Amino acid sequence: MTAIPLKLNRNILFISAIAFTIFIGGAFLLHTVPLVAKDKIADGLLADFLITFPALFYFIIVRPLKIPAKSLFLVLSVCCIIAYLLLPQHQRDYILQVRKLTAVAELGFIIYAVTKFTKIRASYKVHHSQFADPIFNLRSAMSDVFGDALTVKVLASELAVLRYGLLFWKKEKSILKESTSFSTYKEFGYVAIWCILLLAVAVETTAFHLLLMKWSNTAAIVFTALSLYSAIFLIADMSAMIKRKVLINGDRLILRTGLRWRVNTSLSNISSLQRITNDYHSEDPYFKGGVIKNSGNVLVTFKEPVKVDKLYGTSKEFSLILMNIDDFDGFADALPRV
Repeated sequence: MTAIPLKLNRNILFISAIAFTIFIGGAFLLHTVPLVAKDKIADGLLADFLITFPALFYFIIVRPLKIPAKSLFLVLSVCCIIAYLLLPQHQRDYILQVRKLTAVAELGFIIYAVTKFTKIRASYKVHHSQFADPIFNLRSAMSDVFGDALTVKVLASELAVLRYGLLFWKKEKSILKESTSFSTYKEFGYVAIWCILLLAVAVETTAFHLLLMKWSNTAAIVFTALSLYSAIFLIADMSAMIKRKVLINGDRLILRTGLRWRVNTSLSNISSLQRITNDYHSEDPYFKGGVIKNSGNVLVTFKEPVKVDKLYGTSKEFSLILMNIDDFDGFADALPRV
């Protein structure tokens, strides 16, 4: 069960390191070498952007993880955009020629995606009518249309992050009128921690942006854009933490911590509930599902293992879950006596 996630993480870290080396390192080199050598460096970077990185992406990501090869069109498009922004004017003509060659294929893919949108929307409404959970409903709807591929789950998760990050003021709609909900973030003081993290991102982004502007405006813009996405992710995390509470509805129990993970099981599957007052350690495998990974004031034990669905598509079964519940007594009273 863990082989695919470990392979995924390793390959993503590897390709991310290569991307950083080529894009950021190349841009830095381009702006520091003497003028007489700049053309040669620019030609080499052009080859890296349009050939080397797409080829490495294929052998590191597409082929081992069995991702559809059409994703290379998106990667090549992003590489072309970055190259157009970073490289000198006379290299941009080559980039425009490449864009013309890939435009037809990309247009076909866009038309294909648009035709699937109606099916995704219809499937989403079906899942949403059963349980209002935008993250997993969108993932399920996209899986119904495109298949249960890992890339589909990752894309659906990214869209969910943007939904919670950019539309954080929207209320969470729920059709579970009779459900009892419990928050998970107040007792741990996550709002204060979140404010500190967001402030740190803002300060570091501003300082580093000003530093990068001394040698490359483009590099500064790229770095700031990536930092803004990190801020959006933090906002999405806090927004989902507030809205996505633990739910008890009828004989169903939905455990979750923000948009990070979810468990959907029956109340009868609860074996025991234990209040944790200090750091919890156990030789038995358990899922660390607290607001901060190792934190938690509740240990839930199940009679049968439950599947923990994480944000980016990985899942694993556990019989023990360590998590946060603000109202432990109320939560314990709402469960059947165990």
